[in-house]
Amino acid sequence: MLRKVIFLLVAGAALFAAGACSRAVTPDHGPWDLRQVVAAVRQSVVTVAAMGAEGDVLRIGSGFFIDRDGTLVTNDHVLDGALEAKVKTADGDIFPISTVVGFNPLVDLIIVRAQIPPRRAVPVQLSSEEPNLADRVVVIGSPMGLSQTISEGIVSAVRKHPALGKVYQLTAPTSPGSSGGPVLDLKGRVIGVVSFQTALGQNINFAVAIKALQLMSYTTGEPSIAEWTLGSDARHPDQAASLCRRGARLSIKGEYKAALDYFRQAAATNPKDPHAWSGLGSCYIGMNQPHEAIEALNRSIEAAPDDAAGHLMLAMYYKDLGNYPRQIEVLLQAIRIEPDNLQARMELADAHAHLDQTEAQIEALKQILRRSPDHVPALQRMGQALGRIGRYGEALDTLRHAVALAPDNAEIHYAMGTIYHARNLPSEELQSYIRAIRSDPEMVPAHFSIALLFLRQGNPQLALREFAILKSLDKDAAQRLFEMIYPDTIDKGREVKTGK
Repeated sequence: MLRKVIFLLVAGAALFAAGACSRAVTPDHGPWDLRQVVAAVRQSVVTVAAMGAEGDVLRIGSGFFIDRDGTLVTNDHVLDGALEAKVKTADGDIFPISTVVGFNPLVDLIIVRAQIPPRRAVPVQLSSEEPNLADRVVVIGSPMGLSQTISEGIVSAVRKHPALGKVYQLTAPTSPGSSGGPVLDLKGRVIGVVSFQTALGQNINFAVAIKALQLMSYTTGEPSIAEWTLGSDARHPDQAASLCRRGARLSIKGEYKAALDYFRQAAATNPKDPHAWSGLGSCYIGMNQPHEAIEALNRSIEAAPDDAAGHLMLAMYYKDLGNYPRQIEVLLQAIRIEPDNLQARMELADAHAHLDQTEAQIEALKQILRRSPDHVPALQRMGQALGRIGRYGEALDTLRHAVALAPDNAEIHYAMGTIYHARNLPSEELQSYIRAIRSDPEMVPAHFSIALLFLRQGNPQLALREFAILKSLDKDAAQRLFEMIYPDTIDKGREVKTGK
């Protein structure tokens, strides 16, 4: 059940249909009110203490609750080697961590359950949107053990990691003890998890995207911290797990060649460790060595054939290579293992769309909506797919449901405009494009489509207004529009150049 909850929480990141050319723009949410953002989240953030056999504190970190049952997220390295662990809430109360639910040292995340009274755990809201470069963020954690410390900054870089997806470089100050703390956006939603800081340089800090929670390997029977640590030692002789963690840290920074050595050692030490092979695969991806990457990722699956995360990672690499038929094969294996893995099902729908297999795409989306009827990205894609095959009434009903759930989603409004265009309803079409622009003033397709609508209505002067806007947004789109407004001028110019 927890796996389904996590998939429902984090699988909603919008992945717009192929061919959309608008730039994602964060809507204007008014002035940045740090106090308001923090007040809504601080009760969800805890200090995590990892302890050894004598009750001595091995490490201090941070974490945050993701449900009311005491399930929380922190960094894998925070609990490395612990035989016991506790959390301290914002109120100062201390509760033991009872069990380990899921983990992945490659993404440096672990999910555990604290033994906390019912409803004392206040869950965070996980974001379905990804931040842009220079977006403002706030971090809450326990740097140097100082609980509930707040720091503010921006996303100074967005890096694509071969295995993790997105890694965010932050200017918000962090220190040892901040690891595992949430990174919040303007609305107080978690967009990432603080992972580590560089020893050299100022304010160079890294956080993995919250979507990395979808890559967790889940435990059987939820062992205690001690059972997990002792079992891990048995599974990872000669510190193979430690080697994986070192490799993961280097790969997060993009230092793939250096990370490769650690993962090679880990795989040689324990060939049955799937994370060692996944780490090798991610390094080979970063080094643009596809044959070696696929071989390593397949070894990861062989080591853990029932781990959906390994299949998903391989499928995503086939997607990057543009090999959609093979991606579909691997995604179906992941779905067989984890039927409620909504990310895998979304990727399956998108792969069918890339191959123009609309009916198969619709079926994949139906499976998502049966599990999550209010899944906005699935509703949006379903509306677009139904429109492509001429089922306009169903398409509009689906998109209306989506827009009721996400009224500020420009892509949904734009999709409705395209359906109204197909049904020859220009007034409704125009209003949909205007709503799209109200949500995203820089949405190029909406401006372009409005101009085409004006041209069809014989009003080039209004189309020129959109041309003036497009000149500052997309010069190529503006040039195409100009040639459509003045086709005779363009044709005469061509005649002069060619001497005709």
